[in-house]
Amino acid sequence: MSRELEFTGWWEGDAVYRCDHCGNEESFEFDSEDIDSKEHRAILRREKGWITTKVNGQWKDFCCERCRNQYIINHA
Repeated sequence: MSRELEFTGWWEGDAVYRCDHCGNEESFEFDSEDIDSKEHRAILRREKGWITTKVNGQWKDFCCERCRNQYIINHA
C-alpha cells in the first residue's frame, strides 16, 4: 500500500497516502497508536475521488481515474 507514517513525536505525526502513479500526496494527522487508516481511505474515496484497485495481484492507490488507467496500461 501507499501509506507512510511520518512521526513528529511519540505516536504523533502524519499518515501520508501517496498515489502509486503520479506521487500526489494526502495526509492525516494522528496522535495515538490508533491510526484509523480505514477511515482515512474512506475520506480519500468519498471526498477526494481516490481509487483503490488491485493490479497484478497487488492493491494500489490512485488519486484519480486517469492515474489508475495510465498505471494499468504501463504495468499490465
